[in-house]
Amino acid sequence: MTTVLIVSKTKMANGVCVGGINEYTGELIRLHNERGGNLKEDAPYEIGDRWDLSVETAWNVREAPHVEDKQTSPIRKLGNVGTQGIIEYVRNHNLGSRLYSGSLNGTFEGCLQSRIYITKDRVPGFSTQFWIPDDSLTHIVSFEKDYYLYRGLKIKYVGLLPAIARIPAGSIVRISLANWFDGKGAWPEERCYLQISGWYIE
Repeated sequence: MTTVLIVSKTKMANGVCVGGINEYTGELIRLHNERGGNLKEDAPYEIGDRWDLSVETAWNVREAPHVEDKQTSPIRKLGNVGTQGIIEYVRNHNLGSRLYSGSLNGTFEGCLQSRIYITKDRVPGFSTQFWIPDDSLTHIVSFEKDYYLYRGLKIKYVGLLPAIARIPAGSIVRISLANWFDGKGAWPEERCYLQISGWYIE
């Protein structure tokens, strides 16, 4: 049994993606169901929840960078610590390379190409990270989808919570890398694009 702090919920074509932190180890995980499948939209987890879960590496865990997949079964909910509880955990625990403060090009072990995607010739060891940006991020809508602008770079927002107008510099932001995709043949290689899944503002 492991206590997990839920830190994100994002949209998927066939369910939701729920991100958490193993409170004992500081490991960032992605929750799947007990069979290794995606969680359904009615999964009981909400951002800020603390849950006791049965957790094991998913039988179908993917190759790097998407190494966070865990098969999970809920045991009991312990409560909800809210945004402030997440901030306190992230700031007061050693998350190693999973917490980066500074410019975007230093995230994901410096592997981002053009600072918004990775390719298979340079792959980081993980696909989720907390980032404390050195500049603010501004919300825009493009083709009916939400994005945040960072120094002219457009980063897709995939969280379930409504977008806010501005994420101040110095806030904690959860970023992740999407699945490999070849642009339906438009690109010379597969890419994992950067996306924002949440933020935590005091």
